[in-house]
Amino acid sequence: MIATAIVSVLSVGVLLWVAPPAQVIDSIGDMNPVWLLAAAALEIGSCVSYVVVFRRFFPEPPRPVGRQVAWIAMGAGAVLPGGNFSSAATTGWLLRHHGIGTRRLVERCGALLCFLTLFGFFINGIAGAFLLVGIGNGPHDLEHSGIPILVSLFVIGSAIAAMIAARRHHARTSTTARSLAASLEGAWESLSKPHWRMFGAAGFLWLDMAALWAACRATGHSLGVLALAVAYFIGYLATLIPAPAGLGVLDSGLAGALVLYGYSPAASVGAVLVYHAISVWVPGLGGLVAWLPTRARPLAAAAARPPAAQPDAAPAVSH
Repeated sequence: MIATAIVSVLSVGVLLWVAPPAQVIDSIGDMNPVWLLAAAALEIGSCVSYVVVFRRFFPEPPRPVGRQVAWIAMGAGAVLPGGNFSSAATTGWLLRHHGIGTRRLVERCGALLCFLTLFGFFINGIAGAFLLVGIGNGPHDLEHSGIPILVSLFVIGSAIAAMIAARRHHARTSTTARSLAASLEGAWESLSKPHWRMFGAAGFLWLDMAALWAACRATGHSLGVLALAVAYFIGYLATLIPAPAGLGVLDSGLAGALVLYGYSPAASVGAVLVYHAISVWVPGLGGLVAWLPTRARPLAAAAARPPAAQPDAAPAVSH
């Protein structure tokens, strides 16, 4: 709790350092409502895309149950510390009674998490590479475009190395290492066996980025798509620091990254605050709507159950 409070205070300090509050308030007040509606619509599309790719990794539950679990997991990832890790844990908890098996369930949750994470780093590296060769609007120097490439290569290369090492030394690895390797294998298998539902992974990521782009456009300031993509991934690295709904952490990370890639400071903080509100409330409300019926069913079953028979009163004893 103390560590989280310290991080939150530091994050607020970063936001105040990036832009004065009065300028941020003016920036939010002047936002174009059409672009804000577009940001909300794009975020809804991102959530629907997650439901699509979710069914690729968890086809066993009935379709309504799969959609319900996907929305609840998204809501958990949006409001709980840990983001996608909380989403994966929620998925495992909700599907534990659907005949998948504990080990396979853990591996599939990990596979979905690994796939979305590695796909994100791949897009980050591609965006950095385009900037490095002079394509798109944004900084084209080695410092701004080369570092994202190196980070992406390191993460993806480490995942591949871990997979290869686990194949060669399967018997000598720990249970945790085997589960991680199986998750990476599951992510790779999903990529190597094309399925139309994998487009959901692209939609989940790109439409969420597009929601941030629309929030930036609402301020009236322009930013190159590739520069925004790199800033998006740099900003989201801050969410590795656990904080409820990423409050403060995501805001300072994204705002700082946008400023680093050439966006106006006041517009950056204003756009990020609005985007963050949308990216929390849309999946959060969707998850709540999906969760409420799960609470209503046990109550309805209890109400329909006949009352327990009361024991006959004991006969009076005469003295």
